[in-house]
Amino acid sequence: MDLYFRTIESEVDRAYAVAEKARHVGYDPEVVPEIPRAQDMAMRVEKLLAHLGIEGISTEIRTLAATLPREEVALTIARRIARDPTRGESTAERVEAALRVGLAILTEGILVAPLEGLAEVHVIEGRDRAPYIELYYAGPIRAAGGTAQALSVLLADVVRRDLGLAAFRPDPEEVGRYKEEIPLYKSLQHLQYVPTPQEIDLVVRNVPVAISGEATEGDAEVSAFRNLERVRTNGIRGGACLVIAEGLCQKAAKLQKIVEKLGLDGWEFLAGLGLHSNDDPEEARTPKYLQDSVGGRPVLAHPNHPGGFRLVYGRARTTGLAACAVNPATMVLLQNFVAIGTQVKLEYPGKAAAMGVCDTIEGPIVELDDGTVTAVHDLARAEALRSRVRRIIDLGEILVSVGEFLENNQPLVPSGYSLDWHLEELREAGAPESEGLGVASYDQAVRCPDVPRSPPSALAPLLA
Repeated sequence: MDLYFRTIESEVDRAYAVAEKARHVGYDPEVVPEIPRAQDMAMRVEKLLAHLGIEGISTEIRTLAATLPREEVALTIARRIARDPTRGESTAERVEAALRVGLAILTEGILVAPLEGLAEVHVIEGRDRAPYIELYYAGPIRAAGGTAQALSVLLADVVRRDLGLAAFRPDPEEVGRYKEEIPLYKSLQHLQYVPTPQEIDLVVRNVPVAISGEATEGDAEVSAFRNLERVRTNGIRGGACLVIAEGLCQKAAKLQKIVEKLGLDGWEFLAGLGLHSNDDPEEARTPKYLQDSVGGRPVLAHPNHPGGFRLVYGRARTTGLAACAVNPATMVLLQNFVAIGTQVKLEYPGKAAAMGVCDTIEGPIVELDDGTVTAVHDLARAEALRSRVRRIIDLGEILVSVGEFLENNQPLVPSGYSLDWHLEELREAGAPESEGLGVASYDQAVRCPDVPRSPPSALAPLLA
């Protein structure tokens, strides 16, 4: 393993040497490669925001990350930078540096959101001469994801409190502007979550920093709430709409847990978000992942219908973050349409995932051209039977990590009875370990005389 990584480092060194030599010829806008090298998240953050003068901050990030979750690392460092008088000549400069660094930590230093998504940060004197914070978002904030979008607003509030800045208080016209603007944005761009007017009102009136931004949708403009004193454009502010809808409203439950853990007051309004039901009864009965389906794309299975995928919790070496896996036989019998890397929308946990493979979970059950019903669990058999399959009765198992449910704040749902569960029941029933508890054939299971006929107490309610 060490040799492998040393080889990678050596090849990267060689590539950068070639690039630097080519750049020094002078045919490019820059005479050195623009992409800095970084070994971990902490160094990526430092390199990404080098223009802020934060040299050496990677050491502090690593120290904190060893004992704290990423959200608390971002909060701790943002607060320190905001209070550091050497970080800028004005309060606005310190607040901007603090929030950009915090957002970079939340997005692990790999996205453009801290640079271009959070376009500007302003400290504006209010009508009562008390300064408040205005966050000026742009379209690239979408890449940060809903959680980081919402946390960027929370970071701004914590920094605001530390510096003694006032809370933002919107005018009724400004509240109405968002109620008009967010549905207009939805008609132009995709939104994962469309809040109700009541939710928009609740957020805008209670969030203690101003959420604004630049016009992102060309010539599209609001028609009712125009020419407001504190809003610089009549255009649709896509970044602000995203932060309110997909950030604060959609991720309210997750944000509420963080707020409670940090012991912050003033965010109790989160409890009233994300609870609305759809006014259209027919649409309300349609799962969201089907509502978002695009014409022409296949639906592999409908929710809770027999024949769809059977959920199995776990992780394979062939999966990673936001990933799932099926048996390779399933891919073959679906005419190779589902390939490794295919993006799929899942009923649970609700987010899109990249498809991988795992040959230790079950494959599909199919009916052949002669009426035979058989399970296909391996690639070679799937290839041999592919031309004889009349219909797929069951798509087999799909492997999803428990962590995906936790990340998306989705309660765990019951899974199918698995071999791992069965082996634990055998151990509880007193099956001899000496004979092994591996996968037995049907004939071996029938002949086994050592397993008691009466089920253990844990299994009895299930069998009843």
